[in-house]
Order: sequence, then structure tokens, then C-alpha cells
Amino acid sequence: MKKIIYVALAFLIFSCSGTKSETGTASPKSSKKLLKGTWEVTNIKFVGDKGLYKANLFDIADSACFNGSEWVFIPNNGSGKFTVNSSAHCEASTNRIHWSFYEPGDGTYQFQFKFVDEKNKPIDAANRGYRSNIDQLDANNMTMRVATTYEGNPFDVIMTFTKVSEDFAL
Repeated sequence: MKKIIYVALAFLIFSCSGTKSETGTASPKSSKKLLKGTWEVTNIKFVGDKGLYKANLFDIADSACFNGSEWVFIPNNGSGKFTVNSSAHCEASTNRIHWSFYEPGDGTYQFQFKFVDEKNKPIDAANRGYRSNIDQLDANNMTMRVATTYEGNPFDVIMTFTKVSEDFAL
């Protein structure tokens, strides 16, 4: 009889636990492994009141400059980088980051990072960084929602990432 109770209790515990959050995205712990590799931003769109928006993302460049950018994530130590390509309106740059996930406690989680130097030391003296909501993440695609404002009006920039490869190099 005790064995039946233990089996039932174990079944109940494992059936109630999961790796998915309310948004249908893998948990932060399993997501770090999913993020491993090289990703490309394949689409950028705006969500908010209708109008023309100009968004300077992460204090680096206009949001349009991030389309086609390459992001590298190394999960075992949280290091990474992203590269913005040169174009008529965009200056090329490569930016090293230290990243992690943050759980605000509402069933969702966020991607957060700060800029670092070659020794992974924060560049910003005040140790500030950036945080974005993860709307969706699986083995091949990620959708990140970056909250921003233009002329005092809030809106979101939706960045869609597609995994290029499992390989990574800083």
C-alpha cells in the first residue's frame, strides 16, 4: 500500500512540474541551453499607436540597423556579443555582452544583458544594463519585445531571431 501511495505522490509531483511558462516558452533554466549558438535578427516590427517611430535600441543604433544583426550566446558562462552591420544609415559595431534571464514573478521571464569588455567586466561605471521580454523561444526561433518610447509615447519593438547555427565564437 505504501508503494502505491509513493508512486501516486511521485506521479502527482512530476505531472504538476513543467518546463513551460504561461507564455508557452521554455523555462529560463532550459532556455539558456536553447539560446546556445549564433542567431540572426530576421524581422523588426513596432507595436503601439499607429504612426512613424524612431527607436534607438540599447543606446547603440536605430532599430532598423538591427535587422540582419548577428547575436552569439554562450550559455555556460553567459557571455555573448552582437554585431550591427554597416549600411547607408548604420555604423558597423560589435558589442560584447554578459547576459542572463530574469524572472519578475508573474510567470514570464526576460532576457537581460550589459555591455562588457574583453575580460567580461562591465563597461558602464554604474553597472546598468538592458532588459527585454521573451515572448517566444524554441530551438530555432525567438521573439523578444523591447519596450521603448518616442517623443514620450511608449511602444514596443518586436525583434524576431532565427538560429543560424549551434556554433559560436567571440
